[in-house]
Amino acid sequence: MSETQVVLRYRDGRTERASLDPIDIDRQIVPVRRDDGGTDEVPFRVLKAVFFPRGVSEDELEPATGSSLAIEFSDGEVIRGTAVYNPEINGFFLFPLDRSKNDRIFVVNSAIVSIEVEKL
Repeated sequence: MSETQVVLRYRDGRTERASLDPIDIDRQIVPVRRDDGGTDEVPFRVLKAVFFPRGVSEDELEPATGSSLAIEFSDGEVIRGTAVYNPEINGFFLFPLDRSKNDRIFVVNSAIVSIEVEKL
């Protein structure tokens, strides 16, 4: 099984690189393996988002589906992209407009200040 390398962005401004096991939306945790070999379960309440750096060619990118959204976080950062958003679920995948660095981003719903559906 190949490891998924991600960048964790915390609500307090910290950033950390780690290897990811599948995100558990129901338990609201992100299981990670750190470079030092340690494992941890990072709770959603401390996370802002999980960034999946692009590791494939343009032809292999998963197609973006959903509505065009502008997501604003409590620190003022706004990320625009495409997603199927459901406020009843604890998080969702956002495909950023500029996918040159990140293929997708897992956004924690409770870290969002506002969501705007953008007009085309």
